[in-house]
Amino acid sequence: MTSDAAPVFLVLPTSYVPYFAPGTYDVAWQVGQALRAADRLSPGAGVDVFLYGDPADGDHTEEGLVVRTHVTPESSREWVAEWATPSNTGLAFLGDKRPATRVEQTFEIENPSSRSHLEALRRVVAALPGRTEPPLVLLWVETPLDQEETVRAIRDAGEHAAFWHLFGPEDALGTSFWIQEGLYRGRVLPQLRASTDTGWSHRAVARRFSRWRKRTPG
Repeated sequence: MTSDAAPVFLVLPTSYVPYFAPGTYDVAWQVGQALRAADRLSPGAGVDVFLYGDPADGDHTEEGLVVRTHVTPESSREWVAEWATPSNTGLAFLGDKRPATRVEQTFEIENPSSRSHLEALRRVVAALPGRTEPPLVLLWVETPLDQEETVRAIRDAGEHAAFWHLFGPEDALGTSFWIQEGLYRGRVLPQLRASTDTGWSHRAVARRFSRWRKRTPG
């Protein structure tokens, strides 16, 4: 199997203002990296971005809220302005309060939703059947909760349904869980990798994905 026309899905949390702070592997940086990975696999196709968190209207549920968007190199500036740039920081109390951007109108950006990444994962899994090409899925995990449920969902989606790269801070992923039998390196599930950092190389991820696809029948 080749790596032509392979879609890319990016799954990101919206729970904290620092996720949107430039220079800290923020949401805009993640989208830029995903677009670079997509350009190596499917030039011009863009990336489907699944944003997850709690709704801004305060109507919280255990599953949280998941919003699916699409971004291309041509639309990335507009996408970042709407979905990756909070209008008001901690200095809004000085009176320079600006209109909320789309991400602030949609999500509560100061309240981590401990299980909403699972709902985002389910949304991705639901989008897999019937696809002619398995996607590369990049999923930012912000909590060590539900590790087993996360891995089961990826396993149950099917070995050939998608290639998953999970990433997040070390305290979020939980290193001791992922090093078991080389789980993080694909030794347990060939379609799964995990790295304890929010910075990742689009070249390395695209290369691993392409190698996996060459070994995947279909």
